[in-house]
Amino acid sequence: MDQRIMNSTKPVSAFFILVMSLFSCQCKEDKKEEPDNCLEGRNGQLTLVTKMLHHARPIPGCRVFVKFNATEFPGEDTSLYDYKMTADWNSPYVSIDSLACGNYYLYAIGIDSLLDPSNWVCKGGLPFSTTQQVGSDSIHVYITEGD
Repeated sequence: MDQRIMNSTKPVSAFFILVMSLFSCQCKEDKKEEPDNCLEGRNGQLTLVTKMLHHARPIPGCRVFVKFNATEFPGEDTSLYDYKMTADWNSPYVSIDSLACGNYYLYAIGIDSLLDPSNWVCKGGLPFSTTQQVGSDSIHVYITEGD
C-alpha cells in the first residue's frame, strides 16, 4: 500500500476512536432515583410501643416526643417535635399508633422518684428507622440524669 494512504488514515482512525469513546461515555445509563415510599408521620398502620427505662428501671409517666423524618437529635426544645404523648402515671409504656415507615427520633422526659432528690428529671432519646408498614414494633428508650 502507498505510504501516503497509510499516513492519512492514522489521523482518521485516531479521530474515529476519539469520537466513539466520547459516545460510549455519554451513553451511560442514568441512575434512576427510587421513590421514597416511606413518608414519615402518622399516616400509616404501624404501632410503635416504647418503654422508657432509667438504666434498667422502668420509669412511668414519661412524656414522649417524636420528630418525623429525623435520624439525629433535634434538641431539647420540645416545640420542635411533631408529635407528643404521655405515658400513664403508673406505666412506662407509650403506644404511638398510625405511624408510616421511615425515620423518626424519639425523645423522652420523666422523673425517677427513687433518686435523691426524688424529683430528678431524666431524659434521653434515640433514632428509630423502620421499613415495616403494618403491625407493631417495640423499642426501649433509655433516659438518664445526665451521666
